[in-house]
Amino acid sequence: MSKIEKGKVKVGVVGCGVVASAYYLPYLMERCELVAVCDLTVQRAKDCARLFGAKEVYADYHEMLAKADIDAVWILTGPGTHKAFTIAAAEAGKHVLLQKPMATDKEDADAIQAAIKKAGVKCLVEPSQQSPLQRPFPKLRELVKAGALGDPYWFSFVWTGPDHDNGGLGHNPYGAAAFLTKESGGILFDYAYGPSQIVSVLGACKSVMAMAALQVPERPIVPERDYTDYLSKATDPKDANYWDAVVSAPKTDTARTEAPDTYNILYEMASGWIGMFHVGRPFQPIPKGVRSGAMEVFGTEGNLYFDPRPGIHSTISSTRRELLDDPDEDGWQSFEKEGDLSKAKWPKPTPGGFNYYHESSRELLECIEEDRDTLLDEDWGAHINEMLSGAAESARTGKKYVMTTSVDW
Repeated sequence: MSKIEKGKVKVGVVGCGVVASAYYLPYLMERCELVAVCDLTVQRAKDCARLFGAKEVYADYHEMLAKADIDAVWILTGPGTHKAFTIAAAEAGKHVLLQKPMATDKEDADAIQAAIKKAGVKCLVEPSQQSPLQRPFPKLRELVKAGALGDPYWFSFVWTGPDHDNGGLGHNPYGAAAFLTKESGGILFDYAYGPSQIVSVLGACKSVMAMAALQVPERPIVPERDYTDYLSKATDPKDANYWDAVVSAPKTDTARTEAPDTYNILYEMASGWIGMFHVGRPFQPIPKGVRSGAMEVFGTEGNLYFDPRPGIHSTISSTRRELLDDPDEDGWQSFEKEGDLSKAKWPKPTPGGFNYYHESSRELLECIEEDRDTLLDEDWGAHINEMLSGAAESARTGKKYVMTTSVDW
């Protein structure tokens, strides 16, 4: 495919939900030609067009593909739609940004992967956070491959969430269709960040074993209609972040949890590492300063921590000090977080300063403009997705799941 002049990529967005209006659309309106928005709730699409300057509004995705003059589609809908929407976009010759998760089973992921390859379009599968697109993962991977940690021993990744009450402890305060329904895959598939980070540091996965349970079948949640009302009243595209409002909004609806809400997963990596990934969130606040939501890697010659200190991304030690750039007197080297957007007015940064919605969009737009591929392509996405769907299958069957996909990273 030919290159496109910078800033001239024509984009259509399907799914005008919370992350679209809070993160993607404010960025896209400044970075490309935002041609069309589409949502089954037409009022949301109209309000997004009003706020972010999209020229066309659609309620039917396939009509948007047929009529809108676009080069690419940002698919920001629930995971149950991803297979059909991505295949349709690929067959129409459109590049694709696919919000996580890629799918909720291997069959759908395989179909997406095949359609992208057949069409020859570009695809970026999220998340870009905790991936090779985020500094310093390439450097950490380089150090691990060079032997800074020595021989593989073990790792752990316990995702516990914030160390204070943000109004959503135990689950997201809004969006049952995205986080709680069977079609969404539940909390497991929301946490694609975990496998992505594990692969970014330790390479491809070889096998999966898991146990799961549904512990809390009903949860209070903010009504779905509240977001539509919020968006209809918004007037500033730089300040339309519903997540800021929803954490303190009354949870007056009750939602059924239809998928397991806690997982303990064992991953065996092709490089020899074995470790645990826990999926779940606490219902009560964690004391401030207590370590939460972090990965730890232990080798025979060094250790790696993802650091909770402000401004610090990760810290590594090694007996092979010559591999580290500037270790302190105790042998530790720390890496700062990338892209500190704390002083930026918008797009509003996600916690930690790395706005992955922004970075994913930037990466795909640049890939289209420069006619190059991204590392977070359909192959990367399929491998990360299989680490999740494999865990779900192992939990159902009680058997080890052997991976069929891989990545060379």
